[in-house]
Amino acid sequence: MENWFTVRDVKEHKRNAAIWKQQNTEEDRRQHISETHVRWSEMLRLPYYDLIRHLVVDPMHNLFLGIAQWIIKKLWIEGNKISKADLEIMERKAKGTKIPADLG
Repeated sequence: MENWFTVRDVKEHKRNAAIWKQQNTEEDRRQHISETHVRWSEMLRLPYYDLIRHLVVDPMHNLFLGIAQWIIKKLWIEGNKISKADLEIMERKAKGTKIPADLG
């Protein structure tokens, strides 16, 4: 999991995105994405916006990829942000939450 959070260079990302935008065919773009994992976004035009630092991973992917568990374990617990007692309180509250029957 630690290898997933490699800091990327935003300048390199922008260069790769500009190259993707210049590709003439869909096949060239697919090849570029497979090599760099980067494609163009209009957000890159904003000089103050850092697509690397401000990326939001949607909740389902957080759960599916184990990112939420990693955050709790590595950042919260091992980072001494919360204690075992805090976790027990959170678990009690979660178990006591009544979910409406009409939610899937």
